[in-house]
Amino acid sequence: MNELTRSVTVAGLLHDIGKVLHRANVDGRAHSISGWEWVKNFTDDQIVLDCIRYHHHQEIAEAALTKDHPGYIVYLADNISSGADRREVEGKVSGGFDKNRSLEAVYNLLNNAHGEAVYKVAAVQSKINYPREPGAGSLEADYKRIFYGLEEGLRGTDFRDEYINSLLELCEAYLSYIPSSTYRGEVADISLFDHSKITAALAACIALYLSDQGRVDFEQDLFQNRQQFYQEKTFCLFSCDISGIQSFIYNISSKGALKGLRSRSFYLELLLENLVDEILSSCSLYRTNLLYTGGGHAYLLLPNTQTAKDSAAEAVNNINNKLLELFGSRLFVAYGLQECSAKELMNNTEDPEAYSNIFRSVAMQVSERKLRRYSAAQLRQLNSQPTDQEGRECKVCGVSAQLIERDEEVFCPICASFNDISRLLITPDTVLTVTSQELTGPALPLFSHRGDPQYAYALPVDEVRKLLQNGSAEIVRLYSKNTFRTGFTLATKLWLGDYAITNTKGDLKTFAELAASSTGINRIGVLRADVDNMGSAFIKGFIRDNAGADKYRYHTLSRTTTLSRNLSIFFKYYLNDLLANGVYDLLAPQGPRNVVIVYAGGDDLFLVGAWNEVLAAALDIRRAFTAYTGQTLTMSAGLAIFTSGYPIARMAAETAQLEESAKKYEHQGSSKNAISLFGLEYVAPPIKSAGPVEQSDGDNQPESWQLQAMHTYDWDTFENQVLGEKFALLDSLFSDDHGYGNSFLYSIMYLLRQAQPDGMNIARLAYLLARREPDRRAAEEVKARYQTFTENIYRWALHEEDRRQLITAIMLYVYNNREEKEDRTYEW
Repeated sequence: MNELTRSVTVAGLLHDIGKVLHRANVDGRAHSISGWEWVKNFTDDQIVLDCIRYHHHQEIAEAALTKDHPGYIVYLADNISSGADRREVEGKVSGGFDKNRSLEAVYNLLNNAHGEAVYKVAAVQSKINYPREPGAGSLEADYKRIFYGLEEGLRGTDFRDEYINSLLELCEAYLSYIPSSTYRGEVADISLFDHSKITAALAACIALYLSDQGRVDFEQDLFQNRQQFYQEKTFCLFSCDISGIQSFIYNISSKGALKGLRSRSFYLELLLENLVDEILSSCSLYRTNLLYTGGGHAYLLLPNTQTAKDSAAEAVNNINNKLLELFGSRLFVAYGLQECSAKELMNNTEDPEAYSNIFRSVAMQVSERKLRRYSAAQLRQLNSQPTDQEGRECKVCGVSAQLIERDEEVFCPICASFNDISRLLITPDTVLTVTSQELTGPALPLFSHRGDPQYAYALPVDEVRKLLQNGSAEIVRLYSKNTFRTGFTLATKLWLGDYAITNTKGDLKTFAELAASSTGINRIGVLRADVDNMGSAFIKGFIRDNAGADKYRYHTLSRTTTLSRNLSIFFKYYLNDLLANGVYDLLAPQGPRNVVIVYAGGDDLFLVGAWNEVLAAALDIRRAFTAYTGQTLTMSAGLAIFTSGYPIARMAAETAQLEESAKKYEHQGSSKNAISLFGLEYVAPPIKSAGPVEQSDGDNQPESWQLQAMHTYDWDTFENQVLGEKFALLDSLFSDDHGYGNSFLYSIMYLLRQAQPDGMNIARLAYLLARREPDRRAAEEVKARYQTFTENIYRWALHEEDRRQLITAIMLYVYNNREEKEDRTYEW
């Protein structure tokens, strides 16, 4: 790595560390002085120490540093980072610092919100640190815990090249929930971690940009002439996106289905993370310059040098060649890059759309490359793939090349690896080890930026420790899951949604085992959920409507990256705890959910499991997400119920249709923010006048009938009316054994479904309910309960929306209380 880049990256991460000492009352001096002196305990690197000591204007002006001192780079990077996140409070004029000021939620200003929620000063832990109402009082004790945690972590960390990513993770763990600035006149929604990380990323880019041009008078370029430098196209926003994710994950057979789903999903995450690291390494950068990764997408901040741009493009092209060899046209990585200036990143130009246009340009380039994927040579390669001479195909994915036999069945090498490594991936102490040479055991294929083969192994932590102690040269990098590995070189922590319920053998439960663990009917539930309007939130979420000339004041790089990181950690990390500690108990008991995370990305997720527990988990997640984002973001979901042997591709496709129905759902002047259940149904049009009844053609429905998702509701209606009101009423009568079997509910639902939009045959319903009245000798409590039941059924039956909700509630109740012998008798 470039030594200058290393120095300014470390200094960028630690330049404001003295703020922790000041707020913890460990050292009351200026934070540049206290931080400089404290960091001396962990390094004697004079360049890093000088950069920390002299990162303010007056200090560096009086420091008499040499003209080529890296301190000028960190100074300017700090100015740019501060200029991108320090914004005055709307409508307020105040000053002074308050060291007891808490970090404000980035959601306070999202989508025109005016929130005031703050976070508790704390390290990142598995439990969600929810935004809360501001409070008064000293935060000294909380900051002291942060200080001691940092101190312990730094004692196990070196500032050498191979420890930089570990240093980044240490800062993330302890600086994510404390504000960068406590100045009363500014919004305090940028954490010290995000500010420091952006500072380090900018500093590294500036260093490489100037070095590439042979410019070594940093004092003149970055201090005396800084205003001119702000306008230079110093930086380059790079984005890449994996195409083919859906078909790659879901277009497999039911052979080892769940193992294959999770392994394939995980592989795509690892493929992207490794690609990002290879690009950064080829550009002499660290993960400080990774702005966002998740959902098959990534954004990086690179220097605007030909070397960096060529390296990034070459890495993507080389990896696409290897993907073509392994997977044909199923996977492809598209990319785009856009040069930009510090002024544009700070959103401080005459064009208020300049910052947004950077992302628009990159997105357009990515889209264009998806439309023209391959060169002529690559197309020839694609059409010359060998096939098995005996006409055999892989039992999982259908590939007919390079097949191997196992237990009298045929697999391709990739599917065999996915199956073999699946169990290792859910082991808590597994460290994902990327090597340049093959080791013993199952491995997943990865590639260097040059296209050279790499291998990903899931190894126990003790085995990795031995490899490191032996100086194993073949180790390229390490990825730990949701755990900071203090003292490990080459290590990077990945937030991974890896919650998975296991069987008594410690292996993933199969679809059949998950179905058998359901309450009532033996079925699996599949949930797909996605944050609504996420693209819009990133592009214009912080633009303030009706704010005149100040509408773009909060639309900055720091807030975009902070929002991205907040959402990623929710879906990739906090989700694990939500599933391990389920709280909703109407459909499922409290405690660990019988579910498996197939995929949890930057803003979406895919769960499978016992059908009732998947639904309970969906409600848990939605409630947590609403509180986490201060109601500024919503999510929509589709949930379908299947037999365990149903084709996986159809499960994914049908659940995706439901998710789309939820996103199109309109309710009470709003849209989206909904859940759609069960599946699409053919619905007859309203009867407008007397006339011949339209006939169906065999199994096909009449042409005028439409496929609709009849069980789609906004979340509040579903939770409060469908479950909290109607399902609860059914449960109050039918949960006790008073002779009311499911057949009674089937009869009620039959009549409800026969109703036309303008009403129903209430007489038939009245007759049915009267026949089942309790005997005169029944207890008064039972009679009163039945009376309440019939009154509500009458009322709901006469109102179209209540009737629809009641049908959904009955279906859920019957599913939840259905015996095995009923499974083939009643299907909806």
